[in-house]
Amino acid sequence: MALHIHFVGIKGTGMSALAQISAQIEDATISGSDVEECFFTDSVLERAHIPVLSFSPKNVENADLVVASAAYTNLHPEISRAIELNIPVLTYPQYLGRLLSKKRGISVSGTHGKTSTTAMIGLVMLQAGLDPSIVVGSDVPSIGGNAHSGKGEFFLAESCEYRRHFLNYSPEHLVITNIDFDHPDYFKDLDDVISAFAELAKKVPAQGHIYVWEEDPNRKSLISEAPFTTFGLSETADVRATEILFQDERSSMKIMIKGEYVGDLTLHVAGRHNIINALATIALCHEIGIPIQVILFNLSLFNGTKRRFEHIGSNKNGALIVDDYAHHPTEIRTTLEGARLSFPDRRIRAIFQPHTFSRTEKLLQEFSQSFQGADEVVVADIFASAREQEHHTVSSLTLAELIVKQGVKARYIGTLEDIGTYLTKTLGPDDLVITLGAGDIYKVGIGIVS
Repeated sequence: MALHIHFVGIKGTGMSALAQISAQIEDATISGSDVEECFFTDSVLERAHIPVLSFSPKNVENADLVVASAAYTNLHPEISRAIELNIPVLTYPQYLGRLLSKKRGISVSGTHGKTSTTAMIGLVMLQAGLDPSIVVGSDVPSIGGNAHSGKGEFFLAESCEYRRHFLNYSPEHLVITNIDFDHPDYFKDLDDVISAFAELAKKVPAQGHIYVWEEDPNRKSLISEAPFTTFGLSETADVRATEILFQDERSSMKIMIKGEYVGDLTLHVAGRHNIINALATIALCHEIGIPIQVILFNLSLFNGTKRRFEHIGSNKNGALIVDDYAHHPTEIRTTLEGARLSFPDRRIRAIFQPHTFSRTEKLLQEFSQSFQGADEVVVADIFASAREQEHHTVSSLTLAELIVKQGVKARYIGTLEDIGTYLTKTLGPDDLVITLGAGDIYKVGIGIVS
């Protein structure tokens, strides 16, 4: 008799991904529940023929296992009922760790770039015929969504550092794209973040492998019995790119492995950061035995992920509208640098919605200094997290004023509706509007295109 697994909060990106692959890996029947509000995962779950129920304690009564989203506590009526009935309840990271242990695990971690890197690796592995199971934190057109239920021996998973969730995993292969200070509602400081990654690196077995960004100053804190491969633009990197040329949103380069030229790569996604992500992909895929020409050809087919420099469209004046998930100072600076490289003649207008009071407060100065690549910045009201209970004094108006002090034109316009009105009145044909943030700021772009 098949195992029945019920997912509480199944519409979350990670939860919906796990639900899709569980049917095969666990040989299970799947059900799930969530709020009525519509998300992009509704269509994903519908395609996978997974029913989504309204919350009710009755939903779990026939379940053998309950997997709970991090958004809910044991007070949630379904979780509470499962505990009452002695049905095992696992959190998302606990359950992902269970699935990873059933295959050859590949974890892609890092403060920035892990979604795009996971998506690139997933595409190459699929096209190479390895048929991995994949869990990624966004909708990726090239792999058919945010998950792939594969029959191969590998399981590729995007692995988040928040609350040290990734310590639930013991991967054979570990990619660390970079280590930076984020999630200040949990981590005390950068050293605390570094300690989490160091602990993860120690979990990789001696017969496994770790791939790290050569230029990351924090990588020297990583110690493991497993061998390391570095990737980056430095001459000392094991896997590196040289003779890089940028044209529009493309970049072309020569790829070197251990000092030997192995081929040319053309990427169709913008920015230096995506070159670094591609080098991480090359390092891992080469190590697991995929021929280098297969890797380079398939990377040239990669067309991005949802909410990562995603083209929303153009408005009637000819302005180009792009959306990006960047919600950390490093990500904003990197996205704007990529935009400037790709569109040197356009006026770049950054529309930023700070994500969480704790992050905005802790990194306020860093945020104010991250918009040098923009010609104009509009700051929306802070998008608060449901987990933030304490009172914060920081405001979007303060951030806008600090950006102005950095010599960048900036203004505070609180609501998305008012921002849309302002942009509609002021858009020119040479404008590039980039909505930035992890909340619902993307709605501004959709509004001014339609």
